[in-house]
Amino acid sequence: MSEPTKNNTHILGNQPAFQEAYERAREQFARIDGVVGVAFGQKKTAGQYKDDIAIVVYVREKKDPLDLPADQIIPAAFEGYPTDVRIVRQRKFDVCDNTAKFETIQGGIQIAGRMDATGHFFMGTLGCIVKKRGDSGRENVYLLSNLHVLYGHGATDKDTIYHPFPPSPDTSKFVDPGPHVALGRTQTDAKFGNIDFFPEGAGAPIQVYVDCAIARIDIDSKCCGSTCTKDDIKHDETIIELQLFKVGATLTNYIGGVRSVINDTSILSKKVYKVGRTTGRTVGIVRVINAPADAPPDPRNPAGPPTAAVNTIEIDFDVTSAAGGVNCKGNARFTEEGDSGSLVLDENGRAIGLHSLGAPPGSPNAFPSNACHIVPVLESLKICLPTKDGTDHGCCAATDGSGIAPPPLSGLGDFEIPDGEIVFASHEAGAIQERSPGFPDLVPLSTSEVDHMRELLAALREGEKGRELHDAFGDVRREIGYLIRNCRPVKVAWHRHQGPAFFAHVLNHIKGNTSEVPREVKGISREVLLDRMAEALKVHGSNPVRRAVEKYSREFRSVIPELNSAQDCIRYLREKGDS
Repeated sequence: MSEPTKNNTHILGNQPAFQEAYERAREQFARIDGVVGVAFGQKKTAGQYKDDIAIVVYVREKKDPLDLPADQIIPAAFEGYPTDVRIVRQRKFDVCDNTAKFETIQGGIQIAGRMDATGHFFMGTLGCIVKKRGDSGRENVYLLSNLHVLYGHGATDKDTIYHPFPPSPDTSKFVDPGPHVALGRTQTDAKFGNIDFFPEGAGAPIQVYVDCAIARIDIDSKCCGSTCTKDDIKHDETIIELQLFKVGATLTNYIGGVRSVINDTSILSKKVYKVGRTTGRTVGIVRVINAPADAPPDPRNPAGPPTAAVNTIEIDFDVTSAAGGVNCKGNARFTEEGDSGSLVLDENGRAIGLHSLGAPPGSPNAFPSNACHIVPVLESLKICLPTKDGTDHGCCAATDGSGIAPPPLSGLGDFEIPDGEIVFASHEAGAIQERSPGFPDLVPLSTSEVDHMRELLAALREGEKGRELHDAFGDVRREIGYLIRNCRPVKVAWHRHQGPAFFAHVLNHIKGNTSEVPREVKGISREVLLDRMAEALKVHGSNPVRRAVEKYSREFRSVIPELNSAQDCIRYLREKGDS
């Protein structure tokens, strides 16, 4: 049986090579019966964590190697990297029971959904204040927590969230549990379960577990639809008692930035922090990245099946951080009941995750917690984190389209395409414009090629539908080009689904060099490319881009496989305009 030959020095000095081997291990070990997930983390021997970084294989139960066929045995090493086999544990949601009331709404405090007809309600932690992307308005203020916190006990979209308690719907039957302030309503884009996510640099999308939702905070009181009192609900973009991010020599409660650790071995064995409404500020240690866990059902369907959560962050309590090696509840746990929804941050105050799963009843005193990776949370909810100085992807000050500012279209360069013309690369363009990442190299066009393209354009604009489509393209082409160059999720969708190759084929075709555009490139069809780009642009584009994509992707999706040439497209548009 193979033995490990690549230690931490090798792994940390060449993380891309480790990640490539890790992806191959995920694919290979997933074929083995009983394997639930493959992660990477600290190796655990005789119940103790070691410094060694390993590929961690999670199974339902461990079996004697003598009872297994050779191809079902997890080797001690994979391509020289150590392996570790562990049993996947069942988790539960953390619920809360605190009565603290704060005059300023901020991260780390208690929030609650409505009380149901039996007098029950669900509470958790407000992770932090967040904002919707592309909106710099003053009233763009939302709270972030888990879906299972905001949607507990039968809550639905547009239900009101309270701090710290909900009011009783019937005081003749139930006593009010405590003070309550109506903060605002839940939003419709809440997410729970495993979703597709495209990590930067990955060769394919992966599934990640998210448990996240937002509610708008109505910071102004309204009278007959108009603002009658400004800043009626005071809020702050900090997390109470965090004391982590340094401004000069002073520790503050600000969030320092956003950090993706989904492929980052350097976070292993490092300290992380959270502030929850039950245990307050606690210190944890990241043990495993991309760990699976058995989670409860979707709270919107509590009678449904359990959730096989994948690719979570597994965190242990740092026993050296507290007297006696335990938290305020007397357990060696990073989180307890009531901490669900709290933001998890690294030693520099950068958000890495959103806590979701903790110890079920009857668990040992020491039990790990699980958090969702933060970037998939931000992507799926289309939100950003207000930070002190951070401009990382997902920070509200980010300049890549993931913040509150729209993409800076002025960054597209000075070259202008003449109105009414589609000229991808003229003699002048080839001379003055540099190569654009994500697109083929610009080359000078011959006179005959330019004439051919102009003939196609004239034919396109002869019909009403063709003019409409060409005008719509003119409105959004610059922003789409910018997003392909600068917005990571759009760029990933474009490159991963052969966008540059298809673009080159289209360019050759409209220049008159080929009779058709191929249906597939390296196994990727035109439909798949356009579907994935439509998904990415609807999430990250401006309102005009989203409207154009929604309209035309629905309209043309069914006929895309049949349109193999510019002439086919022009003929279809003329028939569409005449019908």
